[in-house]
Amino acid sequence: MNVPLEDVRHAAALVSFGLRHGAKPTDGNPYGLLLHRYRTEAAFRDTVDVLASGFGLSVLGTPARTGIVVTTQPGSVFAIRTSDLRSTTMSPDDKLVAGLITLAIAAYAFPHARDLDSTDVKIIEVVALDTFIRSAVERVTATTGDDGNEAQARRAADVYDRMNAFAPKANQPGPAKGCTQWAIVEVLGWLVDRGAARPAPTMGATTYQLTDRFRLLVADIGGGEALEALRHARRDMKTA
Repeated sequence: MNVPLEDVRHAAALVSFGLRHGAKPTDGNPYGLLLHRYRTEAAFRDTVDVLASGFGLSVLGTPARTGIVVTTQPGSVFAIRTSDLRSTTMSPDDKLVAGLITLAIAAYAFPHARDLDSTDVKIIEVVALDTFIRSAVERVTATTGDDGNEAQARRAADVYDRMNAFAPKANQPGPAKGCTQWAIVEVLGWLVDRGAARPAPTMGATTYQLTDRFRLLVADIGGGEALEALRHARRDMKTA
C-alpha cells in the first residue's frame, strides 16, 4: 500500500519531536496532534515506526507526560555516547563513574522490574544517591560477569569508592569536580538535557525528578549483573 507523502512528512516530524527533548505535546499543538494520530491510526503508527527504524531508532512508547520516546539501535547516528556528557574534560575514569551513576539511578528508582510499569514520580537527591552508591560498591565489585560492560562496572565501582564524596568549590556553592557528588550532578544534568529528568527545586536544590522517558529507556536496556547488584542493594535499603 502506498503511503501519502504528507503522512511520511508528518511521521518524520513526529520522530523529530521525539529527538527534541524540550518539546511538549498538548491537545492543540502540532506535536500533540501527531501524537494523537500515532496512538489512534494504525497505518500512521506503522509509517512512524518504519521511518524511525530507517534512522536507526525504535519507538519505546508515547506516555502522555513525555510524548513519543525513541531510543537508538546499534550503529545509529543518534546513539548517545559518554562523550556527549556535558563536561568536555572528563577522563576515562570519570566516564566509567558516569556510567555507574546512570545504572545506580535506574536501580534506585526501579529496584524491581515491575516498577518499570509504574508511572509514579521518581525523585533523586544527590547526597542520598551518593550514599546509596557507596553502600552498594562492594556488591558491584563482587560481580563475576566477564563481558566488557561488567568489567567496566567493577572498575567504576573501585574508582568511585576511592573518590571523595564532596569537595567544595572555591567561593561558589556546590561540589567541585573530582568528587562523586559533582559526578552525580553532571549525570543528572545530562539526563535533564535529554528530557529524562527535570530539576525539582521546590523539593531541594539538589533534587531531580525522573521522567517517563528515563523509565522507558531503562526498560529497554534490560539488565546485567551490575544493575542487578545495585537493585539488590536498593531493595535491602528499602526493607532495612
